[in-house]
Amino acid sequence: MVGIRSENVTNENQAESSENSENPLSFAIIKDYSEIFGVLLEAGVVILLWKTVKDFAELAKVSKLQTEVRFRPWVGPSGGFELLRDDDDKKQYSIAMKNFGEVPASNVIVTCTITDSMPAKLSFLNHNHNNSSESKNQFQLGPLLPGMEKRYWVFIENDRYRKTMEGASNIFIFIYFSYVYSGGKSGYGMISQLDNKTNNFVHREMWID
Repeated sequence: MVGIRSENVTNENQAESSENSENPLSFAIIKDYSEIFGVLLEAGVVILLWKTVKDFAELAKVSKLQTEVRFRPWVGPSGGFELLRDDDDKKQYSIAMKNFGEVPASNVIVTCTITDSMPAKLSFLNHNHNNSSESKNQFQLGPLLPGMEKRYWVFIENDRYRKTMEGASNIFIFIYFSYVYSGGKSGYGMISQLDNKTNNFVHREMWID
């Protein structure tokens, strides 16, 4: 009986000593896994922060673009050329210009030229035209508030009109509106041709500066 008890005690002591010898290894493995998990977690946080900063930068660019496009005047025609009056020696046409933006346009200046051939816009804007048959006029329309509309008159001699209707000549109207706002200076240009078949003006070229 005594021998059996001592053997049981010995076995229990061996089991406890083996468990104690295994514990340091288990702790080391858990510690290693914890460190790896911490590194991965930190990397994930860094990636999320980088994506957040990048998204905010893109959002700032979009907001700036929206501000530049929205909070500024947009001056352009609200229709085509309309015949107002037909006198003995000339015809009077008008075109309506409207501010489609949300900001007033100040010091609106219109430049108009009537030519027999397709005009070169850069030469007229830079005052480099030498054709004596081309008459260039400038007129100040003043400010244009948001939604405001003003009309500009164009006069064409009946003899010139008749030649165009007969197909012996052409009529081109170069018209350019320049205006100033808080963001700088802008403009709208348009070149129209009188069609002798429809007796209407057709827009050949339009642009925004």
